[in-house]
Amino acid sequence: MLNISISKLEQARKNPQVFAASLSEIPKGFGGSGSFNGTFKSYIGKFHDDNENKEKYNRQLQDAYKLKFVENLKNNKRAEKYCKAFANYTDYMLEHGFGLDNFFTRINLKLLSDVLLGGNSPILSSSDTRNMAFSIEENPSSWQHELKYPILQKYLADKYYKCELDKVEIGVFNINSCQFELKVFNSIEIEEAFEEARNVLGEVSRIMKL
Repeated sequence: MLNISISKLEQARKNPQVFAASLSEIPKGFGGSGSFNGTFKSYIGKFHDDNENKEKYNRQLQDAYKLKFVENLKNNKRAEKYCKAFANYTDYMLEHGFGLDNFFTRINLKLLSDVLLGGNSPILSSSDTRNMAFSIEENPSSWQHELKYPILQKYLADKYYKCELDKVEIGVFNINSCQFELKVFNSIEIEEAFEEARNVLGEVSRIMKL
């Protein structure tokens, strides 16, 4: 059984041959809480645990960036951008009554008889009337055209929120614009994404067996 992280779907889509070859390589380490993005996420968690003190966490986030990263013009500007985004994020969450449900849920989706989609979902959040799943992106490209988002919308509606398909908004929180970008994919878009993902990963599986 081939187990592929949903976050790697676009790599497989762009070049199944190269992606199949990469699966046999030893994976390299990746950035976590030591990154700008990871630090931002850790302060999201603090805010949701104690949302009456958002100003305090904004100040702490500024201090955290100063402590973790060398002070230079590039890092200072980037930290300023992330702190502004944090202020907008917390304002939006309070204004719309959103709480943090989970930083992620594990994905376990049998896409083909010999291919599982795994990995983690985006951040999960809900209010009394809305459910949303979003990733934190500093430079999001045309994420609306990626296969994972419609697939995740259906998976999370079915398995996590247990609600109708159109009751899950999915997308990104854009650090550069300090805005949420959310979309609700329709059933046709979702089915087309599943079909293409099956074709792409079916080809990866075929290459792996050669």
